[in-house]
Amino acid sequence: MPHISVYVDESGDLGFSEKSSRFFTIGYAFTKDRYPLAENEIIKHALKKLNKKTKNKKNKIEEFKFSNNTIKTKCKFLQVIRDLDVAIGVICISKDSVKESLKQDLGRLYRYSIGNTIITNLVKDYFFRQDPYNSIRFVIDRSLSPKARTLFNNYCEEKASFRSRQKDTEIDHRITIKHEDSKSVPMLQVADYIAGSVQKKVERGNDIFYNVIKEKINYHEKWDYNEKIQW
Repeated sequence: MPHISVYVDESGDLGFSEKSSRFFTIGYAFTKDRYPLAENEIIKHALKKLNKKTKNKKNKIEEFKFSNNTIKTKCKFLQVIRDLDVAIGVICISKDSVKESLKQDLGRLYRYSIGNTIITNLVKDYFFRQDPYNSIRFVIDRSLSPKARTLFNNYCEEKASFRSRQKDTEIDHRITIKHEDSKSVPMLQVADYIAGSVQKKVERGNDIFYNVIKEKINYHEKWDYNEKIQW
């Protein structure tokens, strides 16, 4: 009875103005047949250890947040991620590869870019006919409005059902979608760092962080008609 717990966050923005980022990156981490309880404890311990060594209270941090943490903290936490017993994936979108119809509907672009690829990969690789019941616990950083959450949840549920039927009509499944605060969900902090590291590479040409975890990444996906993204 396969169960997948997947945690998702993103880096960059979905705007298309001159001030917008050129890329949008999604990072995700997941475990099979278990909740990542041990990994959560490792992350909490790493945060506690880091803060214990920080003498100035103003420099203590509440969570691992790629955009806010120092270079030293980023490198240390990426090393922790590299040793976790989780699978990770990344989806990188070069915005010049996005269709005009999606540019006009950012909510749909968000749902499609996150839900379609991740759920397709998980159903393809982990849902099988000989296992009559399959489940996905999909946890995403809590940033959407209530209406956008409902649309996102419905999309993911429909996509999981559609992909399951495509693979085998006898596969049963359940998908649970949670929108959580990353401060209280350590694995969301892992997803944030994955997305941030790749975004730093493609947006700024700085691959120092990506190089720490590149061998750990199980899934590389990209929208890149002009071949700007190089792994």
